[in-house]
Amino acid sequence: MATASMKENSCLSTLRQLRETLVDRIENQVDVLVERLTSMEVFSRDDREEVLCENGSRRRVRKVLDILDCKGEEASRTFLLAIRHLGEMRTEGTIKTGNSTDYTKLIKKHKAVLKRRSESMLYYNARHGEKMPFSQHYVNLLVVKGHHSLEIKKHEVLTFGQHRLSMQCKSVEQRIIKPSQLFTAATGSQSAKKILVSGIAGIGKTVLVQKILYDFGRDEEHCNFDFIMHLTFRDLNLISKPISFRELLLRKNSHLTKCIDAILANESKLLIILDGFDEFKYYHECDVDVFVTDPDEKGEIAEVLSSLIQGELLPEASVLLTSRPMAVSHVPIGAIDCFTLITGFSTMEIRDFFKKFFQWEKVAQEMFETVQANEFMLTLCYIPAFCHIVCSTLKESHSLPTNTPRTMTDIYTQYLVALLRTHTQARVDTSLNKNREKEECHEIVIKLGKLAYEKLLNHETLFYGSSVEVMELACNSVVSTFLDKTSMQEPGFTEDVYSFTHLTVQEFFAALYCAMEDGVLPEILLSDYIWKNSSGHWDLFLRFLSGLLSNRNQELLSRSARFVEQVDSGKSFCQWLLKDTEVLCETGAYILTHLHCLFEQQDDLLLQELHPKEMHINLTDATLSTVDHLVVRNFLQGMQRTIKELDLTGTGVSSEELKNLQPCLSRCERLWLGENSLDVKAIHVIADVLKSSDTLEYLGLGWTNISDEEVFVLADAIKIKQTLRELWMEGNRISYKGLSSLKALTPLPLVNVVAIWNDVSKEEAEPLNCVSAGQCFTVSFTDDLMWEQWVQWVLQRCNVSNTDKLVTVLYKICKVSVCDLEIPWARGFYTRLLKLIRERKDKCDEDDLRRKLEKFESIVATIVVL
Repeated sequence: MATASMKENSCLSTLRQLRETLVDRIENQVDVLVERLTSMEVFSRDDREEVLCENGSRRRVRKVLDILDCKGEEASRTFLLAIRHLGEMRTEGTIKTGNSTDYTKLIKKHKAVLKRRSESMLYYNARHGEKMPFSQHYVNLLVVKGHHSLEIKKHEVLTFGQHRLSMQCKSVEQRIIKPSQLFTAATGSQSAKKILVSGIAGIGKTVLVQKILYDFGRDEEHCNFDFIMHLTFRDLNLISKPISFRELLLRKNSHLTKCIDAILANESKLLIILDGFDEFKYYHECDVDVFVTDPDEKGEIAEVLSSLIQGELLPEASVLLTSRPMAVSHVPIGAIDCFTLITGFSTMEIRDFFKKFFQWEKVAQEMFETVQANEFMLTLCYIPAFCHIVCSTLKESHSLPTNTPRTMTDIYTQYLVALLRTHTQARVDTSLNKNREKEECHEIVIKLGKLAYEKLLNHETLFYGSSVEVMELACNSVVSTFLDKTSMQEPGFTEDVYSFTHLTVQEFFAALYCAMEDGVLPEILLSDYIWKNSSGHWDLFLRFLSGLLSNRNQELLSRSARFVEQVDSGKSFCQWLLKDTEVLCETGAYILTHLHCLFEQQDDLLLQELHPKEMHINLTDATLSTVDHLVVRNFLQGMQRTIKELDLTGTGVSSEELKNLQPCLSRCERLWLGENSLDVKAIHVIADVLKSSDTLEYLGLGWTNISDEEVFVLADAIKIKQTLRELWMEGNRISYKGLSSLKALTPLPLVNVVAIWNDVSKEEAEPLNCVSAGQCFTVSFTDDLMWEQWVQWVLQRCNVSNTDKLVTVLYKICKVSVCDLEIPWARGFYTRLLKLIRERKDKCDEDDLRRKLEKFESIVATIVVL
């Protein structure tokens, strides 16, 4: 009887003995197996659902074995037969990795799909059916290796308390690289698998992605990969329920269904592109601690993508992530191997763009010369998306309007007017009422603006065709000029999904609605969310709003598009802007967005009404674009008075930009240029400022990669005017020899020369200080008034910073591995800092920033109790 019993239970026993082996063997076929067992009625529908609810294929296999264990011998025997049959099918039909013919054919098929998808240029506002071959219209983008502030953030190499890994090997190298070199040794690391490409709005991030797909599809570049998968965050925003990474890939790549296992198994040959991180509505939730580690495991979309970026999911796969700068603080920076920055076009590329856009060389040259004569328009054309808008405006208007565009808003407004005029003229031949056509256009534009604004408030860029507000717009020909439509396939139905042709277009329409609709503007002006805690998300919207409320654009819109002039709204906005700008100047809070808003007004009289008690201009920790520098220069030139403080720390300022700002720099009392890689040319510009300035008393050059040679240049310049009192040069490559050149200038005019974290020892500093009774040269932390003043300055900067900026500052000051906490000012400083962090954390309503503040709270609390 015992023998019979063992024989009767042999299949069930086999399953129990081979349990873990079976998990490894059938994990990639478990879903197929479950469907087969259900069709054979071994599993009920409830059994099937119970299995499929498990996250991850290995968990599903274990659930299958648990169910079979309860069902007995017959079910186990059928299961083993199904496995054998599945194995035979796999041997006959499965595509294997390596050099198999089927795998090679699949690669070619996928490349053909990518080639077809990317062969037409993805231009904004292209007319329906209009195709522009990518090869004929692509213009080279300038991609630069390195993003200084992100490199520092990644390693948490902080200003106060630790030498920053010799300034990341003496500097973050600025080197132009080609798109084809992104995953090669040209990026500085052969092992770079996670690359972040950042760049401002319209700079060409999506065009760069299309270039990669186009080259790969044509077998021209990126041949070290077998497959490139392209996912856009706009599409990913549509996912509202848990999903596996396998399902994610197959949503738009169903042609890979039969071989997705082989592709994922060969992950080192896989590149995944994630485009538009800043457009992801969950971007602030991506620095997660809960990971998805199996391609079949379901999770929230933010968890799946964060797991991929951080290497917890498919760790050997390569990932390219693109984003506007305003969202990169939410990227899990520690996972990124290489940082790159798109800087747009050079003058040569702008000229090339005009040739390809207008096609006729004579016309292209004429239009280019027209733009070249307008400094701001030429500067704006360094940004590819705006270059396209400029060319489109010129094409629609046949020339520049009498009222030459002077700002970004001018160009967008004139483009809108030109398109509406074209639309009205096209229809007026069959209509007896031209005014009615204009009124209908006006109504549609306002509805479009309301949609843009309400969706922007919720960080949404996609709109469902079934929603009431979209249904009212979808059939109008004006709308089709500004909205793109795609179809989304869902089980059992298809739904149309709309988005603005470019995010900047949505931001413009949102601003247009707020500028033209009664009652909306007061809400904007009183919104701390928009003005103070935006992390840059609302910057472009606010610039457009200011420009649209200017007198010249109000007149243009009322005259050409039948908008009612909002004179009172324009005046109240300007009054508010002046008052808020004065506060920022006096407190030293971050001011760049307000300077752009003032620039958009293009009203010299407005600057004359600006009367801050002191001018503290804070532009820190944001890489300034060419347009930003033009705006800053315009403001400083318009304010002909002494500048108490100008802080350009970590802005990526170059020698050329310093040269353009030189007359303004000569009016500064305090000038901070730290955390910029300054070459000899830049130091010579600073030396010229020192020679000409009657006001400059404090100069900060910390972590600028300078050495003795640059100090010699500065020493010669300081002798001329002898107004400089303090020189801060921490974290550089300066030796005793370099500091010796400043010895004759102490204690007058130089009272303090701060050179901590340089190539100078305490012993070498002693002979430098022998000239005066006090200690003019400081090479280590001390207990004196100078550091007390430094503490006051840092705390004041923390107080006026919004939460995102505060986090950036905290990265710099919260590590104290070499600081002597017995020094009284240090302990008092961290006690006050802890209080500030706790107050800001209690007010923070953004989960990601709150987590970061909690982290810094823990660090500083530990320091305080030491």
